[in-house]
Amino acid sequence: MTAIRPSISVRAALCVVTLLAGTGMQQAAPAADAPSAESAPSPDNAYLDGLRGDWEMTGTLLGKPVKYHARGERVLQGGFLRLHLIDLGAAPSYEAELFLGFDAHAGDYIVHWLDRFGAAGARVVATGKRSGKTLVVQFPYAEGAFRNTYEFDPKSQRWSLVIESQAAGGAWSNFATYTLVHSKT
Repeated sequence: MTAIRPSISVRAALCVVTLLAGTGMQQAAPAADAPSAESAPSPDNAYLDGLRGDWEMTGTLLGKPVKYHARGERVLQGGFLRLHLIDLGAAPSYEAELFLGFDAHAGDYIVHWLDRFGAAGARVVATGKRSGKTLVVQFPYAEGAFRNTYEFDPKSQRWSLVIESQAAGGAWSNFATYTLVHSKT
């Protein structure tokens, strides 16, 4: 009986090593073949790259003042610009991750907005177009659409984000307005 245990341990170890080696090879192959949005910058990806870095984000949410820290960086081999938002309260009550990307085949932008409210709000993906320094995307939620307008001001090097919600009758109203200024730190 003691002779069986070492052979089982050796077999188990060999299986683990084989699985790990196979997994490593599978992960390495796509990385080498997958083109990166960063490696071939287009004007559309360059626009998103303007959100890279650390930002002070101030504004109003439903008419009340808010302040966030935002950090933009390329992720997933450059395929998306991730903008991480967290409020600056002593005990932050809001946090979100926005994933912005440009689909060259469809000729439009997509945005995934994931936040602390969970999966229900993450079911809908926004799509939209850019005109010059302004990108407008719309989230077609069943209970009412949301429209996000991102605008870059090259003179001040600031971004603005205006979020509007659509009422059942179709009218749009201001939900939130933000200004992003590069952090000093």
